[in-house]
Amino acid sequence: MRVCNVFHREPMGTEPSPNKVRILIVDDDAESLELIWQWLALQGHDLMIARSGKEALDKIQGSPPDLILLDLKIPPPDGLEVARALKQDAATRTIPLIVMTVRRDVQSRVECLRVGVDDFVTKPFHWDELDATIAAALEKRRLYTALEEANQQLQAANSQLVELSVTDDRTRLYNDRFLRQRLSEEFKRSLRYGTALSVILLDLDHFKRVNDRYGHDCGDAVLKQFGEILVENAREIDIVGRYGGEEFLMVLPNTDGIKAAIVGERVRKATEDHLFQFQEQVLRVTTSAGISSIPTNRDVREEEQFLRAADEALYRAKESGRNKVIVDRASMPSKILDGDLSPIFNASYEEDTPRRRRGEREAGITGEKD
Repeated sequence: MRVCNVFHREPMGTEPSPNKVRILIVDDDAESLELIWQWLALQGHDLMIARSGKEALDKIQGSPPDLILLDLKIPPPDGLEVARALKQDAATRTIPLIVMTVRRDVQSRVECLRVGVDDFVTKPFHWDELDATIAAALEKRRLYTALEEANQQLQAANSQLVELSVTDDRTRLYNDRFLRQRLSEEFKRSLRYGTALSVILLDLDHFKRVNDRYGHDCGDAVLKQFGEILVENAREIDIVGRYGGEEFLMVLPNTDGIKAAIVGERVRKATEDHLFQFQEQVLRVTTSAGISSIPTNRDVREEEQFLRAADEALYRAKESGRNKVIVDRASMPSKILDGDLSPIFNASYEEDTPRRRRGEREAGITGEKD
């Protein structure tokens, strides 16, 4: 028997050529390996060999081939175990796997098919049959890959479409239509289970002056930066979006009027302290906020009433000088209205907001809150 000198014509482990198919031949029979190698080398393929199941799995993990020719009778693990391992791994299950076997019994083929083998060639085989089997397996993988890429592109397009349908184009926050939908869901949940729910309606003070003096591009930049302030001071479960124009809405589940007032004041203070920037312009903007809360406000039976209560509180904040947070009177507990302010001093907004804590960790800020 001749030694497989042909194996030394191409160093093992070299990088595959861009336009060549990389094939791994797994067989422990030297004569069979030499014949297959010589034939496939004539076709211009990049070739790798493995003489045992372990060597095959190691090489596939290190440098996955485009196709595998696998003999069933190889040193452990045998070919069937190798096939099973490859088809159970998401990273290798799509590699075409052609089994080479001298077995002609139906049971062997059935076992291979159950594992997920793509095709068979029976030894001794005709070279034209081998070429046709390889070509068919590669074409099947090409079609599968093309389908996967098309599906990924479709999923990405659908995700982008969904995002665009619920997102405000200027601020990248939720738009008013989606806000209404989510508010409706939370409102119904609050009425059903009696849990607290608050909304904060916010308006940028004198925003028309910003547009008139600095231009609408600057105004858009202010809207976007204000949206970032809102998100920074919200929890993961809060719904934050642009309600229209320079108005924004925060929907706060499991939040009563006291805690909502804390959020509103936090946002108001952060806005007042923020330096809004656009190109060379640096300006300051303030915000006013109106808050309503259920089930404290027992007059609220519908979503429109809920929003109207917050809107009326916002109107009073504007009328009384702006840069203020006002809570709808019916949305505050009676003990607050009677002068007991201890719930306000003892309250917190879920201790803190996850987004704010995360930002402070990234900025290296530690210590107690102001």
